[in-house]
Amino acid sequence: MIYKTTIATCQAEKGNNTFAELLSKKEDNILRDTFIFFSPEKSITKCLTVGYTVVYPNCRTNGHSHADKEEVYFILTGHGKATVGEESFEIGAGDVFYIVPGLFHSVENNTNEPLTYFWAIAKLD
Repeated sequence: MIYKTTIATCQAEKGNNTFAELLSKKEDNILRDTFIFFSPEKSITKCLTVGYTVVYPNCRTNGHSHADKEEVYFILTGHGKATVGEESFEIGAGDVFYIVPGLFHSVENNTNEPLTYFWAIAKLD
């Protein structure tokens, strides 16, 4: 007999030293790490920012907008939901989407595994 499962259907272990316990002590579920690969100071045009974000299981980003910048997200791993302006849509590994300047945008990870994405921002002249 073969026993097969997926992380999406498993329940996380409970206890004092778990991620779920840490998350239960927060007032919100905004929990992510962002790494900046290139900042405007390191680009010739002074207009480019490039990075990588990890949104932890059952967490989300704070969300933000920037009137003077356009942005592209490339989802590397995981699944979740993105909100851009008034529109929300499912995202997963391999998806790419563009964010026009000025629109609020956020990412939500409603799964048991991290959601990671590469992003690039170009400041408008």
